[in-house]
Amino acid sequence: MSAGWVSPAVLVLAMLAPTTAVSEELPPRKTFREASRIFFDDGAYLFSFPKRTTTKGAWLTAGFVAGTVLLIQRDDAIRAHVLEPPDSGTADRVADLFEPLGRSYVEAAALGIAYAAARGSGHPRAMSTAATAFEAWLWTFVITSGAKVAFGRANPTGDAEAHDFFTGGDIFPSGHTSRSFAIAAVLADHYGPKAAWIAYPVAALIGLATVQQDTHWTSDVLAGAGLGLAIGSGIAHRHPAQASGSPLEPGEMSRARAAWRLAPAPGGAMVSIAY
Repeated sequence: MSAGWVSPAVLVLAMLAPTTAVSEELPPRKTFREASRIFFDDGAYLFSFPKRTTTKGAWLTAGFVAGTVLLIQRDDAIRAHVLEPPDSGTADRVADLFEPLGRSYVEAAALGIAYAAARGSGHPRAMSTAATAFEAWLWTFVITSGAKVAFGRANPTGDAEAHDFFTGGDIFPSGHTSRSFAIAAVLADHYGPKAAWIAYPVAALIGLATVQQDTHWTSDVLAGAGLGLAIGSGIAHRHPAQASGSPLEPGEMSRARAAWRLAPAPGGAMVSIAY
């Protein structure tokens, strides 16, 4: 591993390291102009990370960077193992089920539908959460796209090797994973542990599905998870969950409660979430 790769990796992840600080209360996104202003204000918040660097954030960043670097050393071996003929097609079926959930247009459509449903049913908390998740999704999309161009990593196909960076590729970090973890971070922040127990495993399965389908290296997935967590957590801290439609008191953060259950459904199972 060359020092030329580690340096930009540290820069990208450290730039978005999670912090514990909660910024000033922001108004709801009632108009397109307000939403646009908040979007760019939140972007400035993300990129002004030195003001809020914490010990926890530094250690989390170091952990993700170290894990990514170590996985790069094993990516070729992991890929060879994954591509070995399986005893059954279970892994492929799981990958085929979860990979589409991480496509950008599927996630954007799902968040749009969630926002419209919440607005139509008069649930301001759910509406705010959907809007915050979409903003986290959008910032993650933008930042991940820039990182892909900067790193230029080759796809894991043909004769490509895990160390083939700066070759014009566009897969590091994984966009499927980063966007999914950004959404999961918002849901976990706003709805607590029960939502986290669903959102994070789904995000992880989406990322691992791309490894199973040979469209990403495993280290792409870990880097994407770290990036998405950092962005999603940062945006969520800017827009804490509200227990009602009324504004929060300055400095107050309240968590909503989410309840979920697993029920049989045609061809599989269905998870329902009440909030």
